[in-house]
Amino acid sequence: MAGIGFELRRILRRNSYLALIEAYGYAGIVSSGPWLLSIFGILLLGFLAVSDRSATLPIIQFQVSVTYLIAVSLIFTGPMQLLFTRYIADMLFARQARSVVTILLTMLVTAIVPGAIFAILVLLFLFQGTSLVYQILMGFSFVELCGVWVLTIMGTSLKDYKALVSWYFLAYATVILLGVFGGRHWGLPGYLAAFAVGQMILLLGLGITVIREFPGYLKWPKKRANRLFWSLSLVGLAFNAAIWADKFLFWFDPATGEQVIGPLYASPIYDVPIFLSYLTIVPGLAVFLFRLETDFVEAYQSYNRAIVEGGTLAELHAAKIGMVMATRAGLWDIAKIQGATVLLAFAFTPQLLHVLGYSQNYARIFEFDVVGVSLQLLLMSLLNVYFYLDLRVRAMVLSVLFFIGNLFFTWLTLRAGPFFYGMGFVIALFLVDTLGIYLLARDLERIDYLTFIRAR
Repeated sequence: MAGIGFELRRILRRNSYLALIEAYGYAGIVSSGPWLLSIFGILLLGFLAVSDRSATLPIIQFQVSVTYLIAVSLIFTGPMQLLFTRYIADMLFARQARSVVTILLTMLVTAIVPGAIFAILVLLFLFQGTSLVYQILMGFSFVELCGVWVLTIMGTSLKDYKALVSWYFLAYATVILLGVFGGRHWGLPGYLAAFAVGQMILLLGLGITVIREFPGYLKWPKKRANRLFWSLSLVGLAFNAAIWADKFLFWFDPATGEQVIGPLYASPIYDVPIFLSYLTIVPGLAVFLFRLETDFVEAYQSYNRAIVEGGTLAELHAAKIGMVMATRAGLWDIAKIQGATVLLAFAFTPQLLHVLGYSQNYARIFEFDVVGVSLQLLLMSLLNVYFYLDLRVRAMVLSVLFFIGNLFFTWLTLRAGPFFYGMGFVIALFLVDTLGIYLLARDLERIDYLTFIRAR
């Protein structure tokens, strides 16, 4: 997202509070992406439909259905997201931008065709008790989301952030407006149809924006840029699976889950606080874009330029110090902003739950989850630095440990009882973040050694 970060930083040159709000507002929306915007959209749609008591069951079934669509599509496309991101980055470095459209279409086919086959098989064997209309809309939406996640990879690299935000707004405004109308008249199919239309708008919009930014021709790039780093597939799969591991355990545990529609289960006591808590990382994501995706990138590029252009030892050392300081400053700023957000969330938890119409019984789990998603943001920041430093094994180890830890500690807290619900997610991320910070501090201190020894 560094491309958008550099463009947004131009807004800050106006040196006014309005410019500051505008820049961080755009950064928050862009960095949130379709995932958090989907969560916000389905929560808002549920809030708008709450006055219609007859819509209670359909809106719950819709929210649960979309949650599974997001979860499974993210995990399904996880192995290819980072794999192709790195591949395209290498293409751009090799000045093969005109071949990007070929890789983009390859990504879409790789995501959509297997996604369609997977959706058909799952719907045929697991959703036999649901209506045909419901199955068609679920399958169609799943395939759309697979394409959206792929295009989002390219979308966040564009400089035209206004077009990106406009498509996001149009897509989710369509979901909400059509959902209110369609749900009132057709119930669950109406809500799902609105979601499918919104995702189609986003898919087409992102496709148009990306192709306009990377015009080219259908030609496979030269061999020098065609290396695939398969370890990144494991990172993408493990990280996305880890994010949802605790949710699946709560959904299918007899003590916390209940069947909603077909084979889909939900956990009322856990779902509401965890999804509300994810909205609290938007400020931290905005800072993440500016500091780690912009300031750090500049320092990183200076370090690489000193190597490639044959800089002196003093220049290389100065560039290294600059990169280390940019990393520390970026992580510290994210911690400060997210820490302040956590404190505000704690202070106003009762009022927030009251305004949204939720029980105060969610308060403690919500507070645990706010801490958890903030730690998840820190882990994303650490992984981002490791991707730039090309320390893929570090990223793979942290992602796998996050997955294993979230499974184990969430299972443990489920056995311990309601007081500990949500604590497993926090413990797993705290341990992984602690390890990640320790390893990153050590790696940055000897980054020159790692750079030249690995290069040989």
